[in-house]
Amino acid sequence: MNKKVLIVEDNELIAFLHKKFVKDCGAEVVGTTCDFEEFIDLINDTQPDVILMDILLGQEMDGIDFVLGAPSSNARVYYVSASTDPATLEKAKQTKFHAFVVKPLSLATLKEMLDF
Repeated sequence: MNKKVLIVEDNELIAFLHKKFVKDCGAEVVGTTCDFEEFIDLINDTQPDVILMDILLGQEMDGIDFVLGAPSSNARVYYVSASTDPATLEKAKQTKFHAFVVKPLSLATLKEMLDF
């Protein structure tokens, strides 16, 4: 079965790269966004298996806030971020996430993440 992946990223170049990596792994990108309302709609409409979540989204809400405000989902959340300060890591622990991956995301790491 193809894994369905939702990408939350505000940097267009990084989002493009993540989309390419996901497709190279044989998975399906069901959406790319950095907007909270669209994120909620995409979760409800596509029921992704995996969410690649950036943390710093250049707005009031960060990626952790997105996860905290999301409807209940069976999707595996992977934080993919360069933000590794203790406060960010502590805030992330408030959510149910599968792993925290420090940018840049490699194709090999993504393959491991999608192998379940």
